[in-house]
Amino acid sequence: MTSVTYLTRLGFTPLFLLLLSCGEKDHPKGAVPSIPTSPVPEKSVTEFSGDNALQHVVAINAFGPRPAESEGYQKSLGYLEKTLKELGWKTRRQTFPSSTPIGTVNFTNLLARHSPDSEPDWSVSPPYLLGGHLDTKRYPDIIFLGANDSGSSTGVMVEVVRVLSQHGDAANQVELVFFDGEEAMLRNIDPKRDGLYGSRYFAGHLKSRNNKPHAGIIIDLVGDEKVPLLIGLDSHQNLQSHARVAARSLGLEKSVINASGGIIDDHVPLINGANIPCLHLIGDFQKMPYWHTTDDTIDKLSPKALENCGQLVLKILHQLTAD
Repeated sequence: MTSVTYLTRLGFTPLFLLLLSCGEKDHPKGAVPSIPTSPVPEKSVTEFSGDNALQHVVAINAFGPRPAESEGYQKSLGYLEKTLKELGWKTRRQTFPSSTPIGTVNFTNLLARHSPDSEPDWSVSPPYLLGGHLDTKRYPDIIFLGANDSGSSTGVMVEVVRVLSQHGDAANQVELVFFDGEEAMLRNIDPKRDGLYGSRYFAGHLKSRNNKPHAGIIIDLVGDEKVPLLIGLDSHQNLQSHARVAARSLGLEKSVINASGGIIDDHVPLINGANIPCLHLIGDFQKMPYWHTTDDTIDKLSPKALENCGQLVLKILHQLTAD
């Protein structure tokens, strides 16, 4: 993930629900089969465990660096598939080749749905998407484990799965996507040419479904308690409001703040390529001297920071599904 001056802002109407209903017109395929859902309960917020999330990061980091096609990435996929299956979620690999500055690379996104008793209908999108990248920056000359970038978001997402799994149809509100190839092969992300490979592919292939998610939440670099969690400037205004309300209710208003500049991450293809309103939550990496270095290790993470992020996500999902 890379910071740039990112000026392309979509002119979403503040009438959020109207926007969501209009967005589905991009897929005129007749009646969309319904997915049984219920609101995400408020009590789910306090059920999130930062310690549990951290243990998932520890497990994934033990596999080594996770650039696309690597042994560490494949082992991480296997770990996630096994863990999510035990929690009643079905997974699907979305594998594709893509041209990169270093040649053709095979990338693999991992999609997950709550469906303990049967195979989910992958042609129908649940109302909300929770995503983050699983890959790490590719460095040929150093061992880069990426505990925070991107282990932290992965650990939070798996713990969110555990919590939602305890609440029946509430878990059907969400599809998880662990994106591959967020990191650029060269130094910085170019939104159309290098980096965001997995989210660009996912966004581009949503047209094959009967509908799109109403909204997405993308998280990244969320494990360091010493830095604030930023709300991306290009997040949808209604979702920004939900994030601020949720942060205040959790006593996090001083540690969840607006970003001061544009940040490119996996939400960008979802917004620009698929017209999905998104909320982008990312740790302030400019205040992380270890970012993209060998020092991005487990000791930089705290269960409290992971818990803050996980509880914030669940609180936002509660607010969205209770509306």
